[in-house]
Amino acid sequence: MNSPQNLSSKTRLLAIIGDPISHSISPRIQNTAWRAANIDIALVACRVENDDVENAVRGAQSLGFLGLMVTVPHKERVLELCDELDNSARDVGAANLLHFHPDGKIVGYSSDGWAAIKDLAEHEIAVKSQRVAILGAGGAARSLALTLAREGVRELRVLNRTRARAERLAEEVRALGVEVFVGETNDEDFDTHLRDVDLLINATSTGMSPHMNETPLNKRFLRCELAVYDIVYNPLETRLLREAREIGAKAIDGLGMLIGTNIRAAQICVNADLSWNVMRDEAMSALNLKV
Repeated sequence: MNSPQNLSSKTRLLAIIGDPISHSISPRIQNTAWRAANIDIALVACRVENDDVENAVRGAQSLGFLGLMVTVPHKERVLELCDELDNSARDVGAANLLHFHPDGKIVGYSSDGWAAIKDLAEHEIAVKSQRVAILGAGGAARSLALTLAREGVRELRVLNRTRARAERLAEEVRALGVEVFVGETNDEDFDTHLRDVDLLINATSTGMSPHMNETPLNKRFLRCELAVYDIVYNPLETRLLREAREIGAKAIDGLGMLIGTNIRAAQICVNADLSWNVMRDEAMSALNLKV
């Protein structure tokens, strides 16, 4: 169990807002990292309903908060409250981080793509010039696809239950000069698009607790040469990752992406680098897993 943080009138604050928010382990892992770095900052979690988003953002700014991390369902709603948008937020049409500048400006960022690239790099996977397949075409897939395009991937394959939504995402990526192929999540398209990719990313919630026996694709489409990245982190080993490991493929869980968003918040709002390893160890403890 983590020890309580010693707060004082000098403690500077960040917050994470969403609805629901009680499940978030970000306060626990980030605060452990602040203590380890001997920096007097704390992250608090606040449940904010849709009708109260503007009041919450303005109130936090007025109270001197350094910034806000933003989770579902408010990532799009907060855009209109920003004075400026970083390219990352402008690209994906959503922000999961608001930085309150000393001059009163609110600047919005999307850190999901940055966090995923950092996490892949931690596992010695470089995406430049690689063929990448993404399962899903929602908000997370969009953030990842656009970030991957800017990182110089060779090709993207977007596979989604509804082809029309995948096509819309593909058009955005093609505008960045990357070749994109589109398919549906069925065996025929899996066979066509996954046979020669280097990296497969599951950007859907398939396999997330409590539906841990579900997987977005049949094991027969996996290859030992393939790297498989699942943005789900609860459970840490999804069925997709377990089956990937069984055939010798490199399998990467989604916990690093969560950690990366916390690291990025500290970098942008405080100009501080927090420990990846400290946060991962604490996250493993929070999820009742062995470190």
